[in-house]
Amino acid sequence: MYNYLKRKGYDAKYERAGIYCIKIDNTIVYIGKSTNMLKRVSQHYVGIKMQSESKYKILAEI
Repeated sequence: MYNYLKRKGYDAKYERAGIYCIKIDNTIVYIGKSTNMLKRVSQHYVGIKMQSESKYKILAEI
């Protein structure tokens, strides 16, 4: 996913540090920070699809 997003041109805008949240139906369910936003968001995306941790299993069910 990370390489896919880089090929799409998101690296210039999102490959930097930041704070982010995951929202479901306008409700914040997760807040995080990262030194590389693009990489971290792609890790969350893959984690939700693969349900690799309990927090991702909950998010996938929602």
